Amino acid sequence: MVRIGQYTPALDLDPSTEEGEWKFFYYPLDSVESPAGGFVGLSKITALGNNKFTVIERDNQAGPNAQIKRVCHIDINSVMPKTQTEGNFPILNKTLAIDVLPAMQAGKGWVHDKLEGLARAGDGTVYVVTDNDGVDNSTGETQFLNLGKVFN
Repeated sequence: MVRIGQYTPALDLDPSTEEGEWKFFYYPLDSVESPAGGFVGLSKITALGNNKFTVIERDNQAGPNAQIKRVCHIDINSVMPKTQTEGNFPILNKTLAIDVLPAMQAGKGWVHDKLEGLARAGDGTVYVVTDNDGVDNSTGETQFLNLGKVFN
């Protein structure tokens, strides 16, 4: 499970208090290990409105070892998060929105490990971007992909 925190600023809770409040959910991973080795985790949460979000779930593998590069939907409308002291965080339901790996492979170039950004334009078009790290052991490239109107 990956823990996702929800922060409520103090002013939204009680104007007399100076501290906000953290509450948490669990996000289920199908596996914590990529089929090709390495780890699986989350790299981006994007708000869609009405307490609905997209989450980028990915492994840390690149090139031919890349296996998990996907976007999932979560809806927190009917889920009550809990504070750290309450524990037993509720588990969110996820729905696969799109497997991005085929789009990343379509250019026949190197598949980057870090699928890290997602945006939805006003017309519903979804874009994703990779992080090139700009360091040794990296191609230095960035992929910016137009996935089309893949969300409802």
